[in-house]
Amino acid sequence: MSLEITKIPLTAKEFDIQRVGFCAGCGCGCGYILYLKEGEPVDLYGHPADPRGVGSFCSKGLTYIQEVSKNPLRLRGTFYKRGESFEAIDYRQAIEMLKENLHKGKTAFLLGREAGLEEYLLAKSITEDVFVDAPVVEFMPSTMHPTRWKEARFILSLDAEPVFSEVMSARWIVDAVEAGAYLFCLSSRYETLCAKAKKRKLLKPDLMLKFMQELLDPERKDEDVEFIKKSLLLIRGSLVLVGTHLLNSPFGETLLHILAQLRRKYGINYSFVGDLMPFPAKSMEELFSKFEEFDNFVIVGNLLRYFTQEQLELLKRRFVVSFQVFPNITAHHSNLIFASSMFFERDFINYRHGFGYIIYSPKTMFPKDDLYNPYDILSEAFDKKVSLEAFLSEIGIDLNRLKDKGEEALRVMDLRELELSFRETPKGRLFLYTDSTLVEDLGHWNPWTHEMEKYQRAYVNPKTAREFSFGDRVEIGGITFELHTTENIAEGVLFIPLDYEEFQPFDPGYRVGAFTKKPYHRYEVLV
Repeated sequence: MSLEITKIPLTAKEFDIQRVGFCAGCGCGCGYILYLKEGEPVDLYGHPADPRGVGSFCSKGLTYIQEVSKNPLRLRGTFYKRGESFEAIDYRQAIEMLKENLHKGKTAFLLGREAGLEEYLLAKSITEDVFVDAPVVEFMPSTMHPTRWKEARFILSLDAEPVFSEVMSARWIVDAVEAGAYLFCLSSRYETLCAKAKKRKLLKPDLMLKFMQELLDPERKDEDVEFIKKSLLLIRGSLVLVGTHLLNSPFGETLLHILAQLRRKYGINYSFVGDLMPFPAKSMEELFSKFEEFDNFVIVGNLLRYFTQEQLELLKRRFVVSFQVFPNITAHHSNLIFASSMFFERDFINYRHGFGYIIYSPKTMFPKDDLYNPYDILSEAFDKKVSLEAFLSEIGIDLNRLKDKGEEALRVMDLRELELSFRETPKGRLFLYTDSTLVEDLGHWNPWTHEMEKYQRAYVNPKTAREFSFGDRVEIGGITFELHTTENIAEGVLFIPLDYEEFQPFDPGYRVGAFTKKPYHRYEVLV
């Protein structure tokens, strides 16, 4: 899917050069045209010939490419922590420091969505201790390309919110509904898709899983279950959308078991919505269980926001190097920081999503010398290189074809091939739910996106507030949050947005590791 420069510029602003790229801000991979003057972005548009974005470009993509690149708060250079303060140091000095420390003891790699495929491959070539904050799967994450969602006639959405993760993909659900599809939303909060649904049920997560399990039961159940069973039976290839955060929860394995059974019984299609890791790695839960084994931590992205205060204290006796865009909580707890380039400032392969394909995102901006590609730095520090071409070839993808087409499907097993067992899942009167909302982590470093959701608050259903005698504030894990009541949250659920932390420049909140018992899970039982 090679996109060309348009014959007539889409912008009226003055520019020197225009470049075409694919956004890696989420799994949609929308094509864009970037207009630059003297190396700085002056305008940005969705590419009109791109079949994924269809000429549109979301606020997340605009923020990442146009706003983050010129944000005055952005880190530039290399920094070393001496005592409680940081000092800028020479690049060569930083490299030598990195080499000296990483060749002592045991090293763990913590990779966020900001890490490209090359960083992942390099880390895997060094150690098996590669940890990610996304659910790790070994099956095809999606059986239906999101641009084909519009063909579905029956759609069951299970706690999926594409507007908060893969923004532009929501248009294909809207198209399906406008064409007559029946959309049934099952969720613990009223999501954007719910506004388009013919039927919606708000349930706490244990009841959601019970509802899904009943779809496999031959015994007659309530009318909603029976309606869905009949729909799945009559409309073969119906689509089930699933929020990936459900896999980062105590319900993950049971949910996969149910989906595999539904695929075998009804021939459903499925698509996961949100951050998902389709290549081998370890979970944050595994990291927490063996945290004290490691002497060094290499971090790409803001993953220390998941850490408890106790773990952050233990880090003071370890060596932490991180690659950061902003001076976030991870930067503040690092010994050595490299200001990181972003996906549009280096050739990047977008693979962390649930859509079942990878996208080649070419460099469209050329960063200054004070921004660094994590792969280049780590390759020099470990004196090791990896072949992206060889790895892709092993999974049946030709790198040159990928660059030409922009997108290639992963070739991995079907979910129905997995042998999974049903496990008893936790039940509770009140669940804490932490998840992303409209503004993600990086968005809180930009004034105009931060304004969309300024404050970190807790939200609960009015009936639940009465049941537990909540006032206008609630204490969770020793931290007090302003509490708002809303019918948009299921009974028995307390929701707190995930993407806040203590070092944000505007209206800082609390990292998820500061107030949850299991920060690697998006749901946990409170009562």
